[in-house]
Amino acid sequence: MNKINRRRWLWTGLMLFIFCYAGSYLFLYSARPEQANRYRSSSLPSDYKFSFGQPFEELTIKTPQAGLLNALLFKASQSKGVVCFWKGNGGTLENWGKMATAFLRLHYDVLITDYRQHGKSRGAITLANFYSDAQAVYDSLKQRYPEDKIVIIGYSLGGRVAAHLAANNRPKLTLLIDPASQGGDFSDRVADVVYFPFPSVTDFLFPTEKDVQQTRRPVVVVSTENKHSLAYQLNHSLTKKDQFVVIPGASHQTILTHRLTERLIAQLLKS
Repeated sequence: MNKINRRRWLWTGLMLFIFCYAGSYLFLYSARPEQANRYRSSSLPSDYKFSFGQPFEELTIKTPQAGLLNALLFKASQSKGVVCFWKGNGGTLENWGKMATAFLRLHYDVLITDYRQHGKSRGAITLANFYSDAQAVYDSLKQRYPEDKIVIIGYSLGGRVAAHLAANNRPKLTLLIDPASQGGDFSDRVADVVYFPFPSVTDFLFPTEKDVQQTRRPVVVVSTENKHSLAYQLNHSLTKKDQFVVIPGASHQTILTHRLTERLIAQLLKS
């Protein structure tokens, strides 16, 4: 092959690469609004009546950017404080309300909130709204309880939300149980590197590592044995005030209700 033909093939290959690179970037960038679908769950009619074996108060919390959040506040006998619990991405308060028993028996009230477009909650889903909604919920709790009586607990996606709250407030304690988000942080971050310096192709990059580093009150990270998980990697972001706990044999699906996790929560809330 002579030099002229080689140059032609080189230019053809280069142009094809640029075309594919630009095309894939534009496709992913234009699809950003669809990313919110990752964080939707089943809905409930606005007149739906919850039924649980423990007394509770149903709350409607107005938040910035036209948010309307549905929450349940369960009351314990001889309450020592309140758990601000942030659930995973699936399900609604109809399912997650059953978690209240685990904290009530430890004499803690518990507030559980549905995210936007979960259950009865309404509003547009964005990363900024996740955080501003959580702060509005937390502020509503501070009107009822001293801040040093508030414990933040987040599981899975809720761990992301809980970490951000902990970075911007001073709760008694924050517990992050295998924090993660739906659909992959790793692939999202790789895409940002591949397409640098162009604007991000994802609107849901949760800065959880940075949030944990900025906390001023104790944080406990509970992880599975998966060394590639976000929770396990957070071990490197913790300081002397924090703890890192691995639950042997637990998976992401079982860690929240694992007997060792329940035992750890009981120990932490008794102190």
